[in-house]
Amino acid sequence: MHHTTNSFKSICIIRLSSIGDVTHIIPIINTLKHFTPNTDITWIIGKTEYALVKNIKNIKFIVIDKGNIFASIKSLLNLRKGRIFDVFLHMQVSLRSNLLSLFIKADRKIGYNKNLSKNLHSLFNKEKIDCHKEPHVIETFFCFLKKIGIKDKKLDWSMELDNPREIINLKGIKYIILNPFTSSRRLNYREWNINNYKNISEYLFNKYSIESIIVGGGTNYEKKESKKICNKEFIHNLVGKTDLQQLCNIIKDCEFYIGPDSGTIHMATMLGKPVIGLYATSNPYRTGPYNNMEFIINKYPEALMKYKKQKVSDVKWGQRIRNKNAMSLITEEDVKDKISQILGV
Repeated sequence: MHHTTNSFKSICIIRLSSIGDVTHIIPIINTLKHFTPNTDITWIIGKTEYALVKNIKNIKFIVIDKGNIFASIKSLLNLRKGRIFDVFLHMQVSLRSNLLSLFIKADRKIGYNKNLSKNLHSLFNKEKIDCHKEPHVIETFFCFLKKIGIKDKKLDWSMELDNPREIINLKGIKYIILNPFTSSRRLNYREWNINNYKNISEYLFNKYSIESIIVGGGTNYEKKESKKICNKEFIHNLVGKTDLQQLCNIIKDCEFYIGPDSGTIHMATMLGKPVIGLYATSNPYRTGPYNNMEFIINKYPEALMKYKKQKVSDVKWGQRIRNKNAMSLITEEDVKDKISQILGV
């Protein structure tokens, strides 16, 4: 039986990862809270990503630890014994999330439609979203709410952060955030030449007296690469030294953010910061910073024509360009032009 929007007592969402996509779920949660204030909301989420959103009030989290999947399954089994949800929003198509969804009991199980589905996702759901346009990822997420009768959006990313624990003294300092790194997936090719960031940092300091903070994960690759550019007193290296809450607290006081497609660019957008996003191998209109495209450098159409001899209208929506030279289409002058626009000089 389909419930009316106001009659939902309980909704369960599964979105385990990634950091960027988890930031996109925040307005989904806040929209649900606004339009169905009496509904119990449960979010099944990955352990790493939970650290970012753990302070969201009035929802229950079930944290999935990839390193201890049996304990995670046990917690889902306990959940299965105890309740049947009115609605289950299956908002991830990974094989892991498909299998975990088997442990959830719900009157309605809603997943992606055929065009957006893979890993046999459709077999795990009773209903499919109606999403036929070429939307940004977050618009696809809102299609789940339309399916349950919520047509309006609450574009609200507000959530509490932990009290900042100082890891660098930034009092009285104007600074930007640079994250040169993206996910370590094979054939990713989303990273700009590391030396370009050094040159941009020097330009910012010499012309505007703005310092740079380099951030990133804790992999050996990121630590090694960051050392190549952090040899000036105005370039501060915090790669691998922050948790997600600390990172948010540092980003929220920056002048602006520069980097390729990564979770951090969406965190900066969530916190209302201008971002200079560097895009050549993926389409920013699908995966870029939502409602924050003013200063994006979009070389995706140029890269498609150069390396594939195709236009954006010729290829599948969201198709990536697997060419290690594509990001070199973005020049330092492109970035300097965007800096000038942001600073108004």
